[in-house]
Amino acid sequence: MFGKIIVPLHRMDAKSKKKSKKNTGKTETKVNWHLLLPVLCAIGVFGYWYFLKPFMLLVREQSQLFLFTRDYLLERLAVPGGLAQYIGEFLVQFFALPLYGSIIYALLFLLAWWLSWRLLRKVRFGFLLSFIVPLVLFYLSTNIYVPLTPTVAILSSMALLMVLPKKKNVRLPLLFILIPVAYWLLGPAVVILLIGAGLRWSPLVAVVLAACIVGSSRLVPYPLRQVALGIDYYWQEKHLGTEEEMEIDMLMRMKNWKRLDKRASEMTSPSLAVRSAGALAQFQLRQIGEYELQQALAVTNKALNSQPSAFILSELYMCTGLINMAGRAAFEGMESVPNYNKSGRALRRLVETNLISGQTDVALKYLSILDHTLLLRSWSKKMRPLAEHPELIDSHPVYGPLKKTHSQAKDVFFY
Repeated sequence: MFGKIIVPLHRMDAKSKKKSKKNTGKTETKVNWHLLLPVLCAIGVFGYWYFLKPFMLLVREQSQLFLFTRDYLLERLAVPGGLAQYIGEFLVQFFALPLYGSIIYALLFLLAWWLSWRLLRKVRFGFLLSFIVPLVLFYLSTNIYVPLTPTVAILSSMALLMVLPKKKNVRLPLLFILIPVAYWLLGPAVVILLIGAGLRWSPLVAVVLAACIVGSSRLVPYPLRQVALGIDYYWQEKHLGTEEEMEIDMLMRMKNWKRLDKRASEMTSPSLAVRSAGALAQFQLRQIGEYELQQALAVTNKALNSQPSAFILSELYMCTGLINMAGRAAFEGMESVPNYNKSGRALRRLVETNLISGQTDVALKYLSILDHTLLLRSWSKKMRPLAEHPELIDSHPVYGPLKKTHSQAKDVFFY
């Protein structure tokens, strides 16, 4: 009797184990799928920046100069959204290496998805809805005139929303305190926090946010419209050129003459700077002579129509020994930065041109600024002996011949 009972029980246990294994497999597949899709999207974001648009990463990096100084931090914190701008600029300094920039954008995509998923996991179709914010932020990042500041501000606001207490009697008083502080640190992206107030109290919290915007416009030298839209959320000036110029500028920096010659010849209406860059590539490939190169050089102010064209010309004149014009073009490139930032790339070139032309005091001034950077600090220390002991420049393998050419040849400015 017990045997008849025990055997079916064993069978039942086996069946239940099989069912539990099946159910466990289904759960694991579902969890893996939820993780796999955002990871695949992040890999796509990485590929987009690293293989298709690396030149845009370089343009972002050369449009700022992040300094590890107390004054630089206080300058950012003196305006609404300053902390978001500071963090964004800290990340952008690594865009000098497109590999790092692509990884950063991929990680930001994953972070945006994770925060969205945490906030929407209990909502119907929450998994699909969690891709809206990361896709919107990715779209904004493809616009060269949208810096990284709004992305940092939005992600930080979402993180604050996620950690808000669930109890209304605690959350609502906290919001009235948090909104002014978060607005000054992150900017108008803190409007996301209105979701935490609920439908009943969100109008009152919105009034507090509006009062913060209007009040801060009286404290900072920016118009109300720009403060409301975000001081560093969007760059108004249009001086960053075309993608073709950005790509040619990148190839000039890499000294990829074959690729540069091919791209310049493919363009139907290249700018003056691009045509000059193409001529230099042909000269380096020994397709044309020195006379043809001199005839192709653009020495007119019309060639300085954008930041990439200015840097293209700076590289071009540096290669041909026109030191004064190389420095002037680099300075123009720095002055064309939309939000009036300085440029690490431009300051590096100005150090070189001032060393070659004998203006060592000016070079030391620029080196003292670059000493407070992260990626250019080692280069600055390497260049300092040349500025402190100018006689070493004559024996330098690159700057020595350029100094000799500069002292003997006629160098002119633009006309």
